[in-house]
Amino acid sequence: RGPQRVVVIGGGFIGAETASSCAVLGHDVTVVEAAPLPLAAQLGPEMASVCAGLHARGGVALLTGVGVAGLRGAAGRSVTAVELADGRLLPADVVVVGIGAIPNTQWLAGSPLAVDDGILCDDGCVTTLPQVVAVGDVARVGGARAEHWTSATEQPRAAVRNLLAGHTVESAHSLPYFWSDQYGSRIQFAGHRTSGDIVRIVEGSSADPGGDPTAGARGRGLLAVYERAGRTTAALAIDCARPFMKARRGLAADRAAELAGV
Repeated sequence: RGPQRVVVIGGGFIGAETASSCAVLGHDVTVVEAAPLPLAAQLGPEMASVCAGLHARGGVALLTGVGVAGLRGAAGRSVTAVELADGRLLPADVVVVGIGAIPNTQWLAGSPLAVDDGILCDDGCVTTLPQVVAVGDVARVGGARAEHWTSATEQPRAAVRNLLAGHTVESAHSLPYFWSDQYGSRIQFAGHRTSGDIVRIVEGSSADPGGDPTAGARGRGLLAVYERAGRTTAALAIDCARPFMKARRGLAADRAAELAGV
């Protein structure tokens, strides 16, 4: 059918990756994000702004600070436009919604398990019933849900060991890590960021984090570290794999020492 007008609702990782893939296929893509800046909660405003710049590099329009009021359609067509909260209409042939997920825990209503935005677990994925463990997106391990592939693959080891032991003998609180491939660049993040962290760029430049893939050239990449009270708490890289892996190993060692009480 040729190029389509694609509107992606939600500027998180899923939305950005979808927009990137559609742009590569030659479609006219617009991303709509209700927040003033996509990914600010995950990355902080400074690095979120750098990542938001990848949309423009990929030829994708990014609209922020505006919500979606509804979809418009016509007879014989599923959708013709997206109506924004400020009254604007975005013509659309395809609409993709990526605005987050709600844990599917309704089937546990009335059970002895504690459920609150996921299944509540201790640090070892053990629920309020010692003979039941939970892992993956649905599990609130130590109070938080880690909705990333790496966590879902690492948590089962601790969960099974604790299940067989009948109580928690191993923590599942490994260092959080995720990656996202967008517009020819790879974003990688590891660690625990909080709003009070100071961001310091130690490799590359925020003005040119990954070069221009359409020109067949890359910049030096970017590595930023997050610091709190003199300690490195997290690291973010764009096309800077080797320095990032070194930083990630350091963070993992610090995390292991923390769990061991060193």
